[in-house]
Amino acid sequence: MRMSVTIRQIAVKAGVSRGTVDRVLNDRPGVKPHVREKVMAIAEELNYVPNAAAKALAFSKKPLHVGIIMPPREIEFFQEIRDGIEEAADELKGFGIQLEYCYVSNQNPEEGAAVIRKLVEDGVNGIMFSVMDDDLIRLSINQAVDSGVPVITFNSDVEQSKRICFVGQNLPQSGRIAAGLMARVLRSPSKVLVVAGHLSIYAHRARVKGFGDHLSGSGIDIVQVIEGYDRFEDTYEKLKEALTRYPEIEGIYMATGHIGACMDVVKGMNRPNRYRIIANDLMPEVEQGMREGLIDFTIVQNPAQQGYRSIRMLYELILNGKMPEQQYYYTETSIVIPESL
Repeated sequence: MRMSVTIRQIAVKAGVSRGTVDRVLNDRPGVKPHVREKVMAIAEELNYVPNAAAKALAFSKKPLHVGIIMPPREIEFFQEIRDGIEEAADELKGFGIQLEYCYVSNQNPEEGAAVIRKLVEDGVNGIMFSVMDDDLIRLSINQAVDSGVPVITFNSDVEQSKRICFVGQNLPQSGRIAAGLMARVLRSPSKVLVVAGHLSIYAHRARVKGFGDHLSGSGIDIVQVIEGYDRFEDTYEKLKEALTRYPEIEGIYMATGHIGACMDVVKGMNRPNRYRIIANDLMPEVEQGMREGLIDFTIVQNPAQQGYRSIRMLYELILNGKMPEQQYYYTETSIVIPESL
């Protein structure tokens, strides 16, 4: 019986370290092209076959450590994503997996960047990230990937970074869908207000841009985009001030933000004709707003699948060296109306 070829044997013959061979065989960055070609040629010559069972056994003794970076825990939407993550982790628990949740500010990029660096220093095997799209964050992600720690973004992307892939909603399309719905319930000309959490977060910015681009030339004009940082107080005060300043507003697009604050504001406005409101996701406040006849539509995105698929792909990458085949993995987007409830 022929003995299986080891990474050490390839490293000795290639005259490089075992870490270099591991990066080449798992298609990770940080290796010069001519070294990569040499290692691959030797691996092929020796008929190297990855031993997934051995890796799984190793991880069962020392669990695969995954860092998960997301916005503050009080943002209820992310609970569904955590449910998907936990479902995937439960399926993989026999192989060994350890999750470390890190909750960071959705306004301070330094905090998110620092957590990425600390996770790498602590020796995590992979990172899931979903907070701000910022140059400092981008740099930290790139440094993590260059050091051999793969990063997958979920729910919100970090553009032009070295992240492995993005798992989430087609966000510009979500904004375009909202614009199409708004155009069906308002006559031209009319004025609308847009509420986002924080425009430095790609998910929020991409929806707003898709919404605005699709309404361009329609006669439905955006009078203001406000940032509520997904907090009740900020959303309530800014939304109330905007609706008071612009009494001509007829529609509100809650691209992201605290829907409970929006409901409280519109209920308190002295307005004979109600606002036409389009929201995202189906949290309890959204469902209640639809049952009360305040919200016309909501656009849902299957957040549980975002968490589930991210963990599964990260595990396959680390265990089997299986790179995702696409840069973007979109979960399904659908429209819910009050009659759907």
